[in-house]
Amino acid sequence: MRGIALNFFPLITDDFTVTLYRYPYVESSRPEAEGEKAIQRNLEVAGERALYWTLFQRTEGGTEIVCEPFDNFYITIDALRAALIRSCEDNLDSHRFRIIEGFRRHVEIITAEHDEGNQVVSLEPYLLHSRGQFGFLADFRFHPTEEHRHTRRFLQLSLSLDSRGQPNRNHYADRYSHLAKFVEKFHSVIFPLTLPGGHEVGVDTSLVELTSEKLDIKHYVVGSGRESKSQFTGVKERGPLKQVSDDTRICFLYRQEDRPLSHDLFRALRGDTYRTFSGMEQMFNLPLSRERVSGVTLSTFGINEIWHVADQVLADAKGGRVIPIVLTPFSRHDDPEDNNYYWYLKHAFLSRGLPIQVVATETVSDRKKLKWSTASIGLQVFAKAGGTPWKVRPRTERCLMVGIGQAHRQHEDHINRYFAYSVLTDSSGVFEKVTVLGDKPNENEYMREFYTNLRQIFSDYSEQFSNFVVHTTFAIRRPELEAIHNVLSEHQSQPNDGEFVSLKFNDRNRFFGFAVGHNSRVPYESSLVRLSKNEFLVWFEGLQYGHPTVGKMVSNPVHVKFTYPLEELSRDRQRAHLQDAINLSGANWRGFNAKSLPVSVYYAQLIARYLKEFEKRGLRAVDVNTLTPWFL
Repeated sequence: MRGIALNFFPLITDDFTVTLYRYPYVESSRPEAEGEKAIQRNLEVAGERALYWTLFQRTEGGTEIVCEPFDNFYITIDALRAALIRSCEDNLDSHRFRIIEGFRRHVEIITAEHDEGNQVVSLEPYLLHSRGQFGFLADFRFHPTEEHRHTRRFLQLSLSLDSRGQPNRNHYADRYSHLAKFVEKFHSVIFPLTLPGGHEVGVDTSLVELTSEKLDIKHYVVGSGRESKSQFTGVKERGPLKQVSDDTRICFLYRQEDRPLSHDLFRALRGDTYRTFSGMEQMFNLPLSRERVSGVTLSTFGINEIWHVADQVLADAKGGRVIPIVLTPFSRHDDPEDNNYYWYLKHAFLSRGLPIQVVATETVSDRKKLKWSTASIGLQVFAKAGGTPWKVRPRTERCLMVGIGQAHRQHEDHINRYFAYSVLTDSSGVFEKVTVLGDKPNENEYMREFYTNLRQIFSDYSEQFSNFVVHTTFAIRRPELEAIHNVLSEHQSQPNDGEFVSLKFNDRNRFFGFAVGHNSRVPYESSLVRLSKNEFLVWFEGLQYGHPTVGKMVSNPVHVKFTYPLEELSRDRQRAHLQDAINLSGANWRGFNAKSLPVSVYYAQLIARYLKEFEKRGLRAVDVNTLTPWFL
């Protein structure tokens, strides 16, 4: 298979300069030119570095500077942005483009207008470090009008659904086609660009093709320690890795009118209905016998009734393990005004130490939906009951994965409650626990607590593990990231043969890629391309080897960045840690085919969503320190 085309149009002109003008830095006196405000930069002048205001247009008092492209690549990127904006203003109608302000200012070209909104291609200047090339990241987006947001037509125009309303398996090919149409219609209108200072630069009409690397496929360990290339087949044939306790019970909760549906769900979970799921006893050795299963009727989903029933289930459990399965007329995915009681349900039972499984009546009443959902429902119930369905074969042994998430409470423009937690697994994906890292209204107190508790995790697990890898979401703040690096550095300096590493994952990033040699444009699962020394684009999902067709909608690639250490880690060790991340994506017990992120990060995202929804409704804090994955 050939390489992967990154969503990046490189410059085809290498020999150019950028001219700008510097001014003495006085904070209260910021120079301006026509449509341009000065930018604060740290420049070297006469061998000394100092702050200056800079503009690309000459005004009174400015000193001219001529820069080569790599003298200061931030200046080159800003110059490309300014040249792009000027070209759009000169060559396009004002309604055909717009400038998007923000942390990364960029331009959107409107490629198609619909009653439901606009399809656009965004252009953002970028330096592709791995190739030493400047150019423009280009990506397709759809911006709906407010009244069409979340509609079926919105999802079709955004390429999430196909023309039949099904998940769009041609998502990659369709996205590629939109970029090709942009090139055909707009490229020669916008490019070449004239940079500040007068140099003209051309932009390629083709996306840059990068060499793709391949990581190993995942291997799953199931019952009796046997390995399998499929979670589902492995558990079905060999049973789960670890059984639940013999006293585990299931309690169905439903409204009186939904009682027949509860029987349908019970029979599906017992394996009586569909050939796609052989039953809880056959798959997980959890028989749904008369002694293990009970039912409770709810009069309504009012708050008082929810709390009353939660107390009743807890009392009936008599200290044993019980997993309530609740049939509801709403689901977590409904609009906020329709699923309020979903969060009240979760909170009420979690407050009593009872992880529940919520199943929407819509799912059960639709035989097709129930057919393909039953196995995942059963899997989640089994994991919440304390069972271990499977683990993955790790690349790095004796390694603790510390996934860190945060759920700070924001009020207007400031944070009034700082809250962070960790999801602990080993490198085989076996869930250890969730533990609080910090929970304070004051940032300084919170950061001290965060540092101390993270340090304590390393200390508590130092005999069991020699390697520690921290996984963070892209939303992690700089203070927490610095604290993580300080803890890792502290342990790295101690006599130890292990590794201390930190990686940051972003599944909502500005990068995309297309398989050059395949009509679907979907890269193979476990493919990666290098963006810089410490940055990669990784496909946690993709084409399967030996199966040239796309069986389902494939998720976007994930941007992975090594944030610690930045120098000492060899390429082989980087690959090893990326392999462990790929493996951990297969340890997701939320579904047999859920593998778009490592569980260390994915579980942290799930927990953040729950905690924020609880907070939004004024519900008291819950104890997240638990040994079962209640958030599945």
